[in-house]
Amino acid sequence: MAETVVDMKSAVVAAIDIGTNSVHMVIAQVDQLGFHIITVEKEVVRLGAGAGAFEVLTEEAMDRGLVALRRMKQIAAAHSALVRAVATSAVREAENGNDFVRRVRDEVGIDIRVISGSEEARLIALGVRRSLSLGGDRVLMIDIGGGSTEFTISEGHRTLLSQSLKLGAVRLTDRFLAGKVANGNLAKLRAYANSTFAPLANDIRNIGFSRVVLSSGTCETLVRASLISDGRELSASLNGKTISRQALNALVDRICDCDSAEEISEIPGIDSKRAEIITAGAVLLHEYCRALKFDSCEYSEFALREGVLFDAAEQLLGMRLSRRDAARDGALRFARRCSVDVQHSEHVARISSQIFSTLHRQFELDEGLLPLLETAAILSNVGASISYSRHHLHSYYMIRNADLVGFSDDDIELIALVARYHRKGNPKRSHPEYEALDESRRHDVDLMAGILRIATGLDRSHDQCVASVRGSVLAGAGGEFVELKVTGSCDSQETLDLNLFTAQERTSLLEEFLGMPVRLVGSLSRKR
Repeated sequence: MAETVVDMKSAVVAAIDIGTNSVHMVIAQVDQLGFHIITVEKEVVRLGAGAGAFEVLTEEAMDRGLVALRRMKQIAAAHSALVRAVATSAVREAENGNDFVRRVRDEVGIDIRVISGSEEARLIALGVRRSLSLGGDRVLMIDIGGGSTEFTISEGHRTLLSQSLKLGAVRLTDRFLAGKVANGNLAKLRAYANSTFAPLANDIRNIGFSRVVLSSGTCETLVRASLISDGRELSASLNGKTISRQALNALVDRICDCDSAEEISEIPGIDSKRAEIITAGAVLLHEYCRALKFDSCEYSEFALREGVLFDAAEQLLGMRLSRRDAARDGALRFARRCSVDVQHSEHVARISSQIFSTLHRQFELDEGLLPLLETAAILSNVGASISYSRHHLHSYYMIRNADLVGFSDDDIELIALVARYHRKGNPKRSHPEYEALDESRRHDVDLMAGILRIATGLDRSHDQCVASVRGSVLAGAGGEFVELKVTGSCDSQETLDLNLFTAQERTSLLEEFLGMPVRLVGSLSRKR
């Protein structure tokens, strides 16, 4: 869940990326004008290594992760840094991923945010944009991690595509190259990568791009080794360095000709710690290059951990636009794919926001819930693409399994539950998903679903008749109550009354949360 914005001029932030292969941390002093990196830490822990690692994290892997995170927590504490940690595919996919999250919280004192693949892609893109001068170019960003590859196409600050595929260097090494590397295994790896990537490759070609930017450790190794193999002089930083398709192809051929990790580590530029998984990473990049036919690519030193850093800084310093905009754009793309009446959904989101804001002033609500509420409003009807009569139930499962940008796994669960309860029966402890929440989260669902029910009723006519909603707490003969003043922009009082009647019929859940009645009154705007 998003946190309250802290009013400060600067902050020291430690951003930790808990990946499949490595744990990275960057500590930086950030302010409104920029940032200064204090230190960078990295430890190879192979959290997702071994057969079945993406189904269950082994005790040994979790212990390695705990040791690394404990050391990083000590370094962060020495700099009085605020710690922000995210976990990606290895933790995201493992059945016992939540056990690892709890152990880290209880034994190390770090709260981990488990992020979706699309959110990972968004954060990577946020880091890359701070690393290179991209201007208004349409840029394809590719980040090959241990468990997945993240693809983003951006143009300026607009995100045109954000998607994650389960194609990672560790994952495919374990599946295809465990033991001796053989040509038959390489052929199977290539065929699998090509088959998995083909649908997305078609989407990427249709959108188009003018530049390709690579990021993270696997791509860093391939860029460095390609530059050395090509006879080019290396500087202290690889940021902005460009390699050609020909140089990449030659390096991949050389790597694939090796019979062992020991032989691969003898190639200049390839570290022994990465030699075991670099073949799979090289084949993946080669297949992406072949399918998309790009002639060259650049390297960005900034990736996920820097994206986490900048995202945290934007929240702490009150600059929230990037996450809110990206999250809204992603929700709208999903809604359109499900043939949702987006004009109606966006209007319901606006009304929900107005109701929330007026109650926030009266009841000091957690403002971090607002983007979750708005997203639930936009997506509440996606289930109608399956069946209208039970679309609230279908919406829950569709949202729960969607790769939403800008939200943690816990956030997505709340969004899905709010959509599930935007109509029909109230939340019940007998519902397993609702019961699984802690008490404060259940209250959050009650509040947001209660607001969304009223907002949905206020556009029952689907013609955006209601222009605005303002509220206040008043005293009456029976005690205090909330009055919501509704202003209509339509030509017909009859249409406004229909919406008011429907909304009034749906106030019970919000009334139960607030502990007082909710009454709606409405009038047509004099400016019609």
